[in-house]
Amino acid sequence: MSRGIIRRWALLLAAALLFLPLAGCWDRKELNELGIIAATGIDVTEEGKWKISYQLVIPSAISSQNGFTSTTESPVNVFSTEGESVRGAVSRATQEMSRSLYFGHNQVVVIGERAARKGIGGLLDVYLRNGNSRETVMVFVTEGEARPILEQLLPMERISGNALTRLIALEKESGGNFRPQTVYSMLLQLLGPLHASAAPGIAISGSGEGVRSVDANKSTSTPSKVRLQKLALFRDDHMIGWIRTHESRGLLWLRSEVSGTTISFPCREGGPKVNSARITGLKTKMKPARSGDGWLLQADVEADATLFEYTCGGNLHDPAAVAGIERMLGQQVRSDIEDGLQASQRLKADVAGIGEAVRRKYPRTWKGIAAEWNSRFYPEMKAEIGVHVGLIKTGRSNRSYEQASEDSRERK
Repeated sequence: MSRGIIRRWALLLAAALLFLPLAGCWDRKELNELGIIAATGIDVTEEGKWKISYQLVIPSAISSQNGFTSTTESPVNVFSTEGESVRGAVSRATQEMSRSLYFGHNQVVVIGERAARKGIGGLLDVYLRNGNSRETVMVFVTEGEARPILEQLLPMERISGNALTRLIALEKESGGNFRPQTVYSMLLQLLGPLHASAAPGIAISGSGEGVRSVDANKSTSTPSKVRLQKLALFRDDHMIGWIRTHESRGLLWLRSEVSGTTISFPCREGGPKVNSARITGLKTKMKPARSGDGWLLQADVEADATLFEYTCGGNLHDPAAVAGIERMLGQQVRSDIEDGLQASQRLKADVAGIGEAVRRKYPRTWKGIAAEWNSRFYPEMKAEIGVHVGLIKTGRSNRSYEQASEDSRERK
């Protein structure tokens, strides 16, 4: 055998030996050894302990057999553990569970208000250090305890924890009142120059304490459901208060993050809001400027809208009628922005990112005011809001139904 052939075989053998440690899964666990978590809840007890709730997926209840899924068994099971720390509470799950908890499929964390006000720094730290946890986990805050949210079963959804991610995604796409918030983005915001963040609120609405039995889904209607409402504001890692839904939308106008939202507006100032239009495009420019010892925000909002519902008089082929609609829409947008700014200034939390604009434009000045931005300069900031909404589509009719009906009667 030639020396070249021997050398070639030696190289092949060495390569095979190098790949041997990579073969197989050294930390492999069978599926029947894992408890798959779809959502978690964070609460603080009256004694000050951390209470962690887990929404555990029951595979047998969601598996398909002969084309049908089981409806007699709940698809999830919710249980809780307590501890002096977040990680300490999680570690106690081994005392109650016959399987190892697996958080790789955990998509949602719901934080009770008491826990949010105590501080979520420990929670964020746990998510960063746990290799099985996702940084894209969605964050929600509830006014009461988090556990009832996990226990709530939703119509058309087998795993309610997964449904919450679709709920907030749909709201971002067509609602425009809230935006998704992840653990990672929240951490970046709290550690950033503004030290402020926000998370959408979630609650159980309707009668009763909630739907916790699969039998309730056998009815044509359920007594309760989950819904998004309010926005929880954080400064550092502590929740400091709530703002209302339209105030949350107002802050998103400033961030150019409103898309697909529907605005109701009146025919005239002070009248009932019986008309509606959908926002199809948005661009906002924020220009901070010095104003004496304080600051002034000049914001220019440009938006496009499509008319959805119209009950006013006038011909939409008339530019004056279109201009009147645009003016009313602009007033509604400006009102949302002003209310949102005032609410966040009252709570001393710049979640709209105005301080970021100051830092970019005045980097040297920012170093001297950063420490007092939320506590002093932001609450006292003045604002000049300019809004122009362009109506780009009015639909197939140039009149309202009432106007067309009246014209028809006059012709007779």
